[in-house]
Amino acid sequence: MRKIVFILSTAFSFATVVAQTKADMQVPSTILKFSPQHLIRGGLWITGEFVNADKKKAHQLSLEVMYRQPTDNYNGVTKGVGFTAEYQFKYYLNRFHIEKSLTGKQSANGYYVGMFGQFGQYDEKSRYYIYNSNPPYNNEEKTNQVKTTAVYPGFVIGLQKSLGESFYVDFFAGAGMRVSNSAVKNDDPSFDYKQSPAPYFIYHNGLLPKVGMTIGVGF
Repeated sequence: MRKIVFILSTAFSFATVVAQTKADMQVPSTILKFSPQHLIRGGLWITGEFVNADKKKAHQLSLEVMYRQPTDNYNGVTKGVGFTAEYQFKYYLNRFHIEKSLTGKQSANGYYVGMFGQFGQYDEKSRYYIYNSNPPYNNEEKTNQVKTTAVYPGFVIGLQKSLGESFYVDFFAGAGMRVSNSAVKNDDPSFDYKQSPAPYFIYHNGLLPKVGMTIGVGF
């Protein structure tokens, strides 16, 4: 009888340990994320973060595709397309780790500092008409083109944490120095591409903030 009790007790203990092990949350090695704020400028920003085995370091690759739908502009249209690529190295100050609350709820959290570098390119074309008040009183067509390339190195500090078992949110704030160059081919001397409707941030030079969030799924 004692042997049976011992065997059952051992089996139960082993099953309990296995069950707890399976129930324990694990820090993901890969997180695929999406940036909602980039939709404001017509960009689709997708990020892949790859966490090292030590849970202290991570490499993050991001790609944004920008598209500006043709919009009315002085009886004409403006359209644009471009991309941004970014690499970021992240160092987690307290490791990307699992925390357990008093109620037993688990979550993955980590504060980090990051260094990033961006390269972007954006091409925009606009076409519109200006009324000619002199004979033959016709509308004069104007076409303007802007091709911009930009590099943007900088740093961020942030917090990444889990929402549930698989969803993650990444909050960050920092700054960088953007250097951009724009080649302008315009028929209208008064044309100012930086003042065009909904100007794209890639045009801006100088010290710029980098603040935002991403949401995604870890596995």
